[in-house]
Amino acid sequence: MRAKVLSLALLFMLSVCTVFAAEKTEKVKVKGGDCEECKTHIETTTKAVEGVLSADWNVETKELTVAFDDEKTTLENIEKAIAKAGNDTPNFKATDEAYGQLPECCRYDREK
Repeated sequence: MRAKVLSLALLFMLSVCTVFAAEKTEKVKVKGGDCEECKTHIETTTKAVEGVLSADWNVETKELTVAFDDEKTTLENIEKAIAKAGNDTPNFKATDEAYGQLPECCRYDREK
């Protein structure tokens, strides 16, 4: 009986560790304008990626803090989705067409 209880306790501890091990938080620069519309656009785009748990873009620093399940997605996939929606990241540049669809207030100086 004691062995069963110990085995169950060990199994429970391992499953709890596995659940929490998958969550990862990263910060990444995302170019955007200086308005709340940009903040909403970037955060909504990020949260739409499967596996993203939370997203907060700082308008002043242009830094996105994103928490995600690293078993379901990667930072690379998140950056690709952001670029596809019109905002540049360090590793992926939005197409001119995607950038052009941003509201005027959300446009930023782009490197050529």
